[in-house]
Amino acid sequence: MKKVLLFLAVLFLAAGLFAQTLENNEYYKKSVELANQSQAALEAADYDAAAEYAIESQKYAALSKQYIDQALAALQNRGALAAEYEVKLNPARRDCLWRIAGFDFIYGNPTEWRRIYEHNKNTFRYPDNPDLIYPGQILKIPSIDGEPRSGRR
Repeated sequence: MKKVLLFLAVLFLAAGLFAQTLENNEYYKKSVELANQSQAALEAADYDAAAEYAIESQKYAALSKQYIDQALAALQNRGALAAEYEVKLNPARRDCLWRIAGFDFIYGNPTEWRRIYEHNKNTFRYPDNPDLIYPGQILKIPSIDGEPRSGRR
């Protein structure tokens, strides 16, 4: 009995933090719904049902935590410098090495385009022409001063 109450207290505390982080988390919503059902069953002295609802709530809370951990990891990676860049097809503003080097998550300086070219030219269809890059092409982004890089943009 105390375990169920303790679990519910922890769940509601954690749920408050999670709700502020990701309001559209369906696992979180289901976990809270089941926790409320568990609480109602507990108040009605239906201990078996309360325990079952609490167990199901705990399962959804674990799924909610996974969902939030993935979302937080994605947010953290958003500020990181990219290790790779996938060339995009954007007819209005085509990718080119100059523009790619200028992105904040690459170098933040378009004049560094040659660094990307030299590092990747052996993978180009036409290695002697840095102007010919293609959508879907993956460019490796070398670090300038040993700065950490991870992920693909």
